[in-house]
Amino acid sequence: MMNHGKSMKMTVLSLASAVAVLGMSSCLMGPDYKEPEMEVPAAFRGAPSMKESIASLPWWDVMRDPDLRDLLLDTYRNNRSLKATLANVDSARQNVTVTQAPLFPWASYGGSVSKGANQTGGSTIVNSGGITTAPGSMAASASWELDVWGRTRRAVEAAEADYFSAEHQLRALQLSLLRQVSTGYLQLLMLDEQLRVQKASVESYRKSLEYFEYRFKYDADSVLSVDSSRAALAAAEAQIPAIEYQIVELENTLSVLAGRTPGHIRRRGSLSDYAGGSTVPAGIPADILAHRPDVLAAEQQVRAANAEIGVAIANYFPSISLTAAAGVASSDLTTAVRKGTGWGMGANLSGPLFQAGQLRASEKIARNNLVAAVASYEETVLTALSEVSTTLVQRAKLRTILERQEAAVVSYRRYLDACLERVKTGYSDYYEVLTAQQNLFPAEQKLAEYRYQYAACIPTLYTQLGGGWNRSSESMREGRDDAPAQAKQ
Repeated sequence: MMNHGKSMKMTVLSLASAVAVLGMSSCLMGPDYKEPEMEVPAAFRGAPSMKESIASLPWWDVMRDPDLRDLLLDTYRNNRSLKATLANVDSARQNVTVTQAPLFPWASYGGSVSKGANQTGGSTIVNSGGITTAPGSMAASASWELDVWGRTRRAVEAAEADYFSAEHQLRALQLSLLRQVSTGYLQLLMLDEQLRVQKASVESYRKSLEYFEYRFKYDADSVLSVDSSRAALAAAEAQIPAIEYQIVELENTLSVLAGRTPGHIRRRGSLSDYAGGSTVPAGIPADILAHRPDVLAAEQQVRAANAEIGVAIANYFPSISLTAAAGVASSDLTTAVRKGTGWGMGANLSGPLFQAGQLRASEKIARNNLVAAVASYEETVLTALSEVSTTLVQRAKLRTILERQEAAVVSYRRYLDACLERVKTGYSDYYEVLTAQQNLFPAEQKLAEYRYQYAACIPTLYTQLGGGWNRSSESMREGRDDAPAQAKQ
């Protein structure tokens, strides 16, 4: 057995030496990867150039509402899409190992044993005198395909790029969930405010109806005022269940995102808490290329497509593999360790001869995929720049809109109060009151909508800038700041 082990060891060492020698002269087919070049402006349209960026903050320093924080933490812990994506990322990581495997020797073993008279290898043969034997064999083999043309190394490069892309897609999903949950939570606050306005309008219309019914009873007003007032009240009451339905629907949606059973979403704040008008730093546009995960994922797809060209070109060339085997065989297993030892080495060469244009077509497909990947990357960058610019301008304009809408609400409220006083003294009729009510309450509803849009600019801008880029995916999901930052791949 010692001789057999030594023989096999020498065989594998000889194989490794041969591979090392040939590997020194191997080359990589296809173009080496170069990062796509994209021209970006010095500053975002609608905002001055800034060194600081809100994207450098962790999300829990941006979303300060404690109820919103709890909702986001539940989302990162329990969201089913996020769990599925985490599994896909791990699969991409494992695929790198699978793709790397051919770069290393493959070893296997096998053996057999049987027992009987007039037989060998488990099958009967011609009469051998009825002698009972126990023939057996043991063998080990190793093979190594030489990556002379870099086919496997290019495939590994593509697999690594796919893995990095999957990591960035995971971060993109995390930011997408942050935006969906945060804006949904803010929308709930808007609906709460609109529901309060609608209930106040119902109370106002009810008081008007009671007043005009009283006047009509004593012939001080016409039935037209009563009917108009009753219609306005009914229309206002009809809006309450509609808003309540929207609240339940949105709460259920957010519950699913957070991995909860459908139910009430706790919220104790209001949109007024988000009314601050300070400038939000956006940083410089070039940071989009380094921080935004969908841009980074698109870049890795370019890298993968580039590597696949090398794989396609390497397929034109032959594959070379080395094999080695050693083992023992004997007509009787009891003597197998003492005789029958053998070993062998070999080299195999195989390559394409006629493929009916398949190899050339495969190379063209790979090159076309690279062109498409570059175009997709460039479009992703342009879209990112456009989104950030739009949100910055939107927030600046909404600040002005809010100021004017708040002034309009104050004026409408004063006008309604004045009309109610004038009606009591006989200087105004009901239609002035109805007009004032129909101006005030929709204006208050619109003010709540503008407040929501203004508040939603923060989580929107944070995600568009690749928020939390300097922290690991794990720390972002766990809401802690002690995990190492993720470096750009």
